[in-house]
Amino acid sequence: MENNHFFVEIDLGKNIRGQVTIFIIVGILVVSATLILIYFMGGVKTTSPANVNPKAIVDKCVKDVVTESINKMMANGGQIKPSMFIKYEGGKYNYLCYQADFYQGCYNIHPMLEQQIEQQIVEDTRLKVQNCFDSMREELQDKGYRVRGGDTKYSIDLLPGYVAVNLKKRVDVSSLTGASQGLDDFNIRIISPIYDMVLTARKIVNDESQFCNFEYNGEMLLYPQYDIRRIDYEDSKIYTIKNRKTDSTFKFAVRSCAFPPGI
Repeated sequence: MENNHFFVEIDLGKNIRGQVTIFIIVGILVVSATLILIYFMGGVKTTSPANVNPKAIVDKCVKDVVTESINKMMANGGQIKPSMFIKYEGGKYNYLCYQADFYQGCYNIHPMLEQQIEQQIVEDTRLKVQNCFDSMREELQDKGYRVRGGDTKYSIDLLPGYVAVNLKKRVDVSSLTGASQGLDDFNIRIISPIYDMVLTARKIVNDESQFCNFEYNGEMLLYPQYDIRRIDYEDSKIYTIKNRKTDSTFKFAVRSCAFPPGI
């Protein structure tokens, strides 16, 4: 009897341990299945790169950066920092046409003003534009994407009514599932009157260099969208060209046919 009781206890112990093992295995499977389900359900929005728009992220950043630089160019007569200027009421007015002697017409010291501004904008914004791509990459990586990028080709064109931002860079975005998308065109347009303002500034410089004067009142009759002002200050002339619709203002100075002091 004692021996039979002994064997019964052993059989019960095995049954209990077997049940515990089964519960543990089932529990592990349930937890694993739950974690997998949560992982995939939580990643629905990020598993497909088609659900994100890298170009939109970069566009807004680049547009802000380039617009700021355009405004800087207009305020500084087409340069990042005025290189040859006259101070007036706390501002610096960059010379576009200058003659050190008296009675003589000025020389156009920025004959390639349009191209100069294009190059200056690129120089002023190149690092910031690259930072836009870096920020885009970090934002997408934080969402679980892999992002790879190639070299950046960047240039600016001033065109009637807008500034063309020519931006080429290969960007590949992929997810853990293997889905991917590739982009290489990040070109954008920024509405701006700077091109037409540069043309008007060129007219002013040409007339000042040839005739020592620019008939700005007549110009405004032909082009009423602009408010052109001239202030004679010391031996220079300070010009402002304002777009009446956008309030954008291009500022510069000329020194042409100056009279000696006292005359």
